[in-house]
Amino acid sequence: MTHSRPSSSSSSFPVGSRVTFTCAEGARRIPGLPDTMECLPGDIWSRLPEPCGRSCAAPTRLRFAALSKKDEMRNFFPVGINVSYVCRLGYENTSESSPSSTCLENLTWSQPAELCRRRSCSAPAALPGGRTGPLTDLQLGARVDVFCEDGYRLVGNNFIWCQLKGNDAEWSKLPTCELITCSPPPPISHGRHDGEGVETFAFNATVTYSCDPNFQLVGNGSIQCRSRDKTSGVWSGATPECKGGFI
Repeated sequence: MTHSRPSSSSSSFPVGSRVTFTCAEGARRIPGLPDTMECLPGDIWSRLPEPCGRSCAAPTRLRFAALSKKDEMRNFFPVGINVSYVCRLGYENTSESSPSSTCLENLTWSQPAELCRRRSCSAPAALPGGRTGPLTDLQLGARVDVFCEDGYRLVGNNFIWCQLKGNDAEWSKLPTCELITCSPPPPISHGRHDGEGVETFAFNATVTYSCDPNFQLVGNGSIQCRSRDKTSGVWSGATPECKGGFI
């Protein structure tokens, strides 16, 4: 035998004697094969197939693909055997072939071709009142920042990421950009503003105050709906007053 050695060094074996073979250096037991032969009547030995052979170690673990179920069950890899891989979840095959590797004569594995690539998301949906940052990567795991335009407040995360759903890639839930509004501006004595009766004022809306006869406006006649924290609306400047006694 090429890769097996008898465990006994005796030179005489009566009928019924058994001899167990062990693997030579660099060889491994072949699963499922017996390793013992018996001396039979007629000075012959029972047949014993080679119980040991040269085997590669476990196949290379790949980032983009997993060993096929069939090859995952193996624990002996003789020279010349070919194992196949399947693309991992979140990866897609770029070819009609699957990645594979062969146990070489020097008991190393050939380099599998990288035939699987990370799945990619499509371009993010449009965001009314906002926008997404520059798209430098659309592949699984990519992150894109989200911004609201002036006058809008962000509701939700300030970023989205390309995530796995089933075996497909899609963006996480897009936040919304809500228009910032102001409540009605304060009333003034002996005067009014031109937005009376309106309950909500949009960002950048302007109201103008005027005074009753014989009263004069002191201060800015107009105020505007603005925002200091990009979250809530506030009126710009102080509310004017109507002063009497002017002729």
